[in-house]
Amino acid sequence: MIRLSIIVPMYNVDRYIERCIRSMQNQDIPSSDYEIICINDGSPDKCKEVVEELQDEFDNIILLNQENRGVSTARNRGIDIAKGRYLLMIDPDDYIRPNCLKNKLDLAELHALEIAYSGYIILNEEMEECYRYDLSPHLAEVISGIEFHNRYEIGRSEIRDPHRSVAIFMKRDFLNSHNLRYLLDVPFLEDGEFMTRVNCLAKRVNFFSEPFYLRTTRKGSATHSRLYFSKKSREGFLKSACNLLNFKSTICQNDEERGFINQPIIHFVILYIISLDLLSYLRGYRQLYLTLKKGVFRTLETEKCPEFYVMMAKRYNSSLHCFYFNWLVYKYRKSFQLRLKRITKSSLDHQISCL
Repeated sequence: MIRLSIIVPMYNVDRYIERCIRSMQNQDIPSSDYEIICINDGSPDKCKEVVEELQDEFDNIILLNQENRGVSTARNRGIDIAKGRYLLMIDPDDYIRPNCLKNKLDLAELHALEIAYSGYIILNEEMEECYRYDLSPHLAEVISGIEFHNRYEIGRSEIRDPHRSVAIFMKRDFLNSHNLRYLLDVPFLEDGEFMTRVNCLAKRVNFFSEPFYLRTTRKGSATHSRLYFSKKSREGFLKSACNLLNFKSTICQNDEERGFINQPIIHFVILYIISLDLLSYLRGYRQLYLTLKKGVFRTLETEKCPEFYVMMAKRYNSSLHCFYFNWLVYKYRKSFQLRLKRITKSSLDHQISCL
C-alpha cells in the first residue's frame, strides 16, 4: 500500500494548478510512496490540459474527468479510488512547502492516528502572510476528535477557516469503515459538516506543528463570493442540519457523541435563517415556520453547547420572531462596535502622526 493519496478537485483554476502540483512533487518521499488524484469537475478552462502535460513529467498523477457536479462529488470520487494509507485534501489554488510530507506521515503512522491536524498559513492577495494557525508544540498525547475540538477549537472566534478539511491527514480505512463522505449539493461549508462527523467518531487524533499548508486568497472563490446568500446555499445549510440530525439519531453511540452534534446542528439551522435579509424573512416566514417549527427542528437541543449557541437556541425555541429580531440587534450592535473601533483607531493613528 502506498503511504498517501492527495486529492485535488479542479474548477476554473488553470492559473494555479501547476504551482499546486509542483509543490506536491517537491517532497522528501519517493514518488512511488504517494499519488496525486486530480478531479476535473467539468472545468471550462484548461485545467485538464495543464494536468495532462504534467502527467508526461511525473508518474504519480492521476486525472479523472467528470461533468460539473461540485467539490463534494469530486472529493468523494477521489476518496473512492484512493490507494494511500492516508488521504490529504488540497485545494488547487493552494500549495504546500517543500520537503514537508515525510515527517508528518512518519508521525501519523507511528501513532496509528486516524486524524492528524496540521498548521496552515493564510496568504493575502499580495501573497504575504496574514494569518498563522499553529498549536505548537505537538500535542503530548493522542486524544479523540471530540476532545480536540473542545480543547482547541470551540469558542475560539479568532480562528480563520475553522471549517476546513484541507491540511488534515485522514486515515483511509477509518473513513471507509464509517462510510464517511462529503455531503452532496452543499455549496458552502460542506467541509464543516463533513469534519463534524469525522471528529465525532475519531478516537486517535493529534496535531502536527510547523505549518506546511499555504492557503491563498483570490477574488471569485466560493469563500469570497455572494454564494453564502443564495437559495442553493440556504438549501445546503438545511440539508447539512438534517444530515447531522440523522447522524445523531442513527450513528452516535453515547451522550458525549450526541451532545457534540448539537452545536453544529444549531449552527446550520441558524445559517439557514440568517442568510435571509429582513424583507425575505418577512415574505417567507410562513414557509420558514412550516419547514422548521412544523418539521424536524421544532426545538433545538443545547446539551454540551457553548454559551452563545445555548442563547441562540433558546431564542429559537421560544419563537422564530424572537430569534430573528434578536439576531438583527446582535448583528447591528457588532457592526456598530466594529465601526466605532475603526474610527477610534483611525483617530488615534492621526494623533500619533501629529506628534
